[in-house]
Amino acid sequence: MGVLNKVYLKFPEAFWGEDLETISYVGERLGEWCDWLSFAPFTGEPVLMAFHGGDRGFALEDLGDNEIVAGAMQTLRVMFGDDIPDPEGFIITRWGKDPFSFGAYSHIPPFASGDDYDALAESVDDVLFFAGEATSREYPGTVHGAYLSGIRAAGGI
Repeated sequence: MGVLNKVYLKFPEAFWGEDLETISYVGERLGEWCDWLSFAPFTGEPVLMAFHGGDRGFALEDLGDNEIVAGAMQTLRVMFGDDIPDPEGFIITRWGKDPFSFGAYSHIPPFASGDDYDALAESVDDVLFFAGEATSREYPGTVHGAYLSGIRAAGGI
């Protein structure tokens, strides 16, 4: 199972610009606070979301909320200056520590193949059926893969 954790920060206003959709940052630590998505052009809400995957995503899970928000704000202040406001609220995912998922997306490690997706999709005695993006060989890691696998599993009932 792979991890892609997200940090959502809601601000009083979109100080980065209401039309800006994505922000990329290259800092001293590769992969740290590098990918940002703005919700402002899509929802009108002044929300930024940062992505952290792989080792960085796992490392983030061991940090406290305040430490994570402080790291995000330090990076944003490097990009936009010290006068930007603090967030009014935040949400932080920790998919690797979620006892019901243990990760965000399926991940096929080296030496595995698409056959492994097929194995996860096999029913048990035509009584217990499985669905979800991890059972979709064609569209793993996607919402439509999860949806289509649900249709497939329902068809087996």
